[in-house]
Amino acid sequence: MKHKISAFLLILGLLCNTFPLFSIDDYYNFPNQTYKGSVSFETNRTLCMFPFVAVKEDVSKEYLMKGIPSVLLSDLRNLEYTYVEYPRKNIIYHSFGENPVSTLQEKIDAESLNVKRKKKEINDEKDLEDLRIGKKQVSPEKDPRYIKITIKQMWDKKPLTADEAFGAATKFGCDYILSGTFEISDNELRTKVFLFDDYEGKTIPFEHKTSVIRAYQEMGPLGESIKEKLQGKETTLFSVSANEEEGALVYLDGIYIGKTPLLDKKFPIGKRSLFVFKEGFFPYKADVLLEKGKKFQTDIKLSLKLSNSYISVTSNIESDVYLGIQYLGKTPIQRLSIPAGMNRLRLSREGYIDVFRAVDAKVDEETIVDVQMREGQTEVYYKNKQNVFLDHTYKDFTTYSLYGALLFYASYAYLNYASRQAYSGARSQVTLTNAIAINSFYQNNPNEFFFWYYTQNQIIDDAESKAKNLKLIAGTLPTENRRDRQLVAGPMVILMGLMLVSAATFYFLGLDQETLEIGYLPINPAFANQGQSAIEGYSYMQLHLRY
Repeated sequence: MKHKISAFLLILGLLCNTFPLFSIDDYYNFPNQTYKGSVSFETNRTLCMFPFVAVKEDVSKEYLMKGIPSVLLSDLRNLEYTYVEYPRKNIIYHSFGENPVSTLQEKIDAESLNVKRKKKEINDEKDLEDLRIGKKQVSPEKDPRYIKITIKQMWDKKPLTADEAFGAATKFGCDYILSGTFEISDNELRTKVFLFDDYEGKTIPFEHKTSVIRAYQEMGPLGESIKEKLQGKETTLFSVSANEEEGALVYLDGIYIGKTPLLDKKFPIGKRSLFVFKEGFFPYKADVLLEKGKKFQTDIKLSLKLSNSYISVTSNIESDVYLGIQYLGKTPIQRLSIPAGMNRLRLSREGYIDVFRAVDAKVDEETIVDVQMREGQTEVYYKNKQNVFLDHTYKDFTTYSLYGALLFYASYAYLNYASRQAYSGARSQVTLTNAIAINSFYQNNPNEFFFWYYTQNQIIDDAESKAKNLKLIAGTLPTENRRDRQLVAGPMVILMGLMLVSAATFYFLGLDQETLEIGYLPINPAFANQGQSAIEGYSYMQLHLRY
């Protein structure tokens, strides 16, 4: 009987406690919240490459243990991603509420007006199925079936057998494992490779024969076979020429695949993004479709960038003229077409000192430069001054350091602004800041007061924590700390100081004998006053602004 009474009281207590739940639903407006389900797919897989092992031990051939996988690695480096028809799901968001229209992320993006994110093309399995049946087309960057490949070199680990691959994949966090064996017989090298796929749980074997002497040079077909298998999709031959222009860089889906003329490169079928670039020409961009069983071949026309600025250069003696690293010819140069913009002009001749001039070429204008070449040795004249790094001087590095200081100061100012905004944002959310109003609220609604107090206190704590962290990164300059004018170190303040020290250091290193002139000048005897002799004079120090 006691148990029945206890059970009755317990049930009665639970029923009584259900009433506040309705108020919580109303408070958070749960009945009106609806979210459409979405899926987040895997974005990266890791390929681990292990050393190979010799079937018969031979000390003189141990270099092949790491040499063979290193050659294969060179063929696999431009493998940007693998194609997986059914990728793993990382996070699944289920639908919530009645008649959901947008996903949780889309709802957040719609309410965050100042935040811009790339639109997610594939949100669920239905979108992915539309891709599979061809109802929808997206670029590989937005297609979750194209997963980026990261190659990890495991040269310091012991070679693996196919049976050990499963345990090693779990231990080292590998999605794919590549290892194998090699055997030398007479002058023949036989290589057996296995590719273990941890997702599928299967091992794919490969075999290749070549001569020992040309082992590395003839390993290409094996690398191509492994690459095709990792790509996970049928490939087709891809060829590009650029209207007889040689050396143009060709990219497919952002992957560099060679220079024009590009002949018979294998690439997975599907919609691709083609990009061709060559210095002095406008870049070429286009979407292309690589189809199964059909070779793709195109001849594109690169448009030449027409120079719309001109330069004329004269000198007292015939000299070589360079604009940046481009050779323009010998002086005199009359109205030569050059690209618009800032650049550096250099005149050079053996036995004479190189002359540098800054050139700011304006559109549809001619820049005229007249130079007086002086005899001497450039290396001596510009001792420890010019050409500190490539074509950059100490002045350049001084300027770059000052720009760096300004950049870090801008970051410092922004972080201080963000710190103040954190307080301002919290201030608008805090209510009842008046002590009388708080006391009245406590007296009238003691149950709600504690919930309100916890919420308000949490807002204040979050704001203080955020502001403190931002201020910690920024640091404090004496101009900001008006109370005691102390300098508080922070990453931005430290980096500002380092840049200013670097600027002063580079400026000091740029000083030479011609910058600071110290000497003695005798007084002209014709102007000697009473009590002065002809040998009297005065010392002087003069600064020459050579920059």
